[in-house]
Amino acid sequence: MAEQEPFTAGSLAELYAAVSAEGGVTIDELSTLVDAFSTRPIASADIQAYREGRKPWKKLRDEVVPVEHLLRKRYPEFTQVRFPLDDQPPDAWAWSDGHAAIGIEVTGALARAGTEVAKGLKEQGIGKGFIGLQDGESQARFDAARTRRRVTSSRVGVDSAVDEAIAASMAEKDKEKFAGQVLLIVAPLGSSPNRSQEDVRSAHAAKAVALPFSRVHVADVARRSEIIDLK
Repeated sequence: MAEQEPFTAGSLAELYAAVSAEGGVTIDELSTLVDAFSTRPIASADIQAYREGRKPWKKLRDEVVPVEHLLRKRYPEFTQVRFPLDDQPPDAWAWSDGHAAIGIEVTGALARAGTEVAKGLKEQGIGKGFIGLQDGESQARFDAARTRRRVTSSRVGVDSAVDEAIAASMAEKDKEKFAGQVLLIVAPLGSSPNRSQEDVRSAHAAKAVALPFSRVHVADVARRSEIIDLK
């Protein structure tokens, strides 16, 4: 079997060019592009940059991969999608024949903590698994959490931190400019693997319904995880 061509910064640039083209790409085309990143060999420095959300990999991690996850799970296969990649909301536009384009906005819950976990993996060869600090905490607290010995977090503590972050993400996006659009919240739900989808919905559906978005979803960072519909 021939060796696969590595996925490089050049491959990433080609992916960005395809998904930002005026006509966009289909869900199948988008999945093929993301699969190339997921399955082809990639330099360890590049995969670490992706994990930490550093440029030029940041938009792949924060926008393209989460939207592909949502579209593949919830939208018809003939749906088209385009990513402006311009640092302006929304992060993507999706449409199908006869229907107006709808904006998709992605936000991360405990996103900064996820970056610190990735840094710890590089520094120590083992990740902390879960850091429950909210995005607004000081860098000193994140540094302390990242460098301390690994500890086991209680399920109650994990759920509380995740719930606080999801609520903060919704509050941050509660703006009329998002009326009618779709909100996808990416959160470390896998850190509490036994928590039911219904429990997550019960914790957040009421606030989600009050948002100007037409739909609100939450998903784990893992690409093959389930999508939880809050609205």
